[in-house]
Amino acid sequence: MSLNGKTALVTGASRGIGRAIALRLAEDGANVAVIYAGSADKAEAVVNEITALGVNAKAYRCNVADSAAVNETVKAVTNDLGKIDILVNNAGVFSYLDILATPVERIERMILLHDLTLSKNCRAFGADMARRGSGYILNMSSYSVWMPFPGMALYTATKAYVRCFSKAFAKEVAERGVRVTAVCPAGVATDLYG
Repeated sequence: MSLNGKTALVTGASRGIGRAIALRLAEDGANVAVIYAGSADKAEAVVNEITALGVNAKAYRCNVADSAAVNETVKAVTNDLGKIDILVNNAGVFSYLDILATPVERIERMILLHDLTLSKNCRAFGADMARRGSGYILNMSSYSVWMPFPGMALYTATKAYVRCFSKAFAKEVAERGVRVTAVCPAGVATDLYG
C-alpha cells in the first residue's frame, strides 16, 4: 500500500514496536512524526533511519501523559508536517507489582498514558479525520486483556480499556471514513519490560 503524501504520528516511536511501526510507515511512503519521552539520541537515530528512506521525519519530545504537552506537540507537528492521516497510540509503560505495592504516582501515570491520553488523541485526531472523510488510528492494547493475573492488574486493566474503547470508537467513526484498530500483542522482546 502506498502512503505517499500521508503523514503519520507515532507515540513511543523511539524504540521497540513504535520504532518498527514508524519505519514501516516510512517504507510505505508516509512522513512520520516521531513522538518520544526518553532518549533524544534514540529518537534522532529513528528520524535518520526514516529520512534515509526518502520521506520527511521529525522527532518531538513530549510527555504524552501530560495533556498540555500533547496539545503543544500536536500544534507543532501539524505546523511542520501538515494534517495527520495516521495516528498510532503506542506509548506505554509496564508495571509488574501488586496494586498495594504500586506507588500512587505510577498508577496515575499508567492510567493517564494508556487511557486518558489515548482517548483524547482519538477525539482530537478522529474529529479532524472525520471532517476530511478519511484516516486511520491504531491503538496498542495487549494480549494480557484475555489472561489477567496478579502483579499485572493495573497494566491489564488499562489495556482492556484500550481494546474496549477502540472497538466502540471504531463503530462510531466507521461511516465517516475513519478506521480504528486495537492490536493486542503478546510478550515482545522490547525494553518495555526493563
